[in-house]
Amino acid sequence: MFFKLDFTMFFSPKLYLRDLWISIPLAGAVTAQIFMWTYILYYIHPSPDQFFLHYNITFGVDLAGEWWKILLLPISGLAVFLINYFLSFYFYGVEKFLSRLLVLIAGIFHVFLVIATVLIVGLNS
Repeated sequence: MFFKLDFTMFFSPKLYLRDLWISIPLAGAVTAQIFMWTYILYYIHPSPDQFFLHYNITFGVDLAGEWWKILLLPISGLAVFLINYFLSFYFYGVEKFLSRLLVLIAGIFHVFLVIATVLIVGLNS
């Protein structure tokens, strides 16, 4: 087996968070999560109307649904954030490059989620 499942591989959280390749994307992802939740909850209110969930330049609006489905954007970001940071913390003692790559992917994913959130909320406002 490539990585053995051993809980002694965990690093100290202090050492893990001192790595700038970990802490800077962490701060960005947390900021993005806070922004997405507050932005959506401020501008989108429960309504029986249909909301636009996806827009395509070629076809226009191609997906509509209930208001709460807009919350799937930050929920998916939170899931990616938790999974990637847990795996990153787990593998940090063995493979720092993989750990940093997971964190960087989570940060880039959050950039795209923030852009999508702003565009979808703007489409529905």
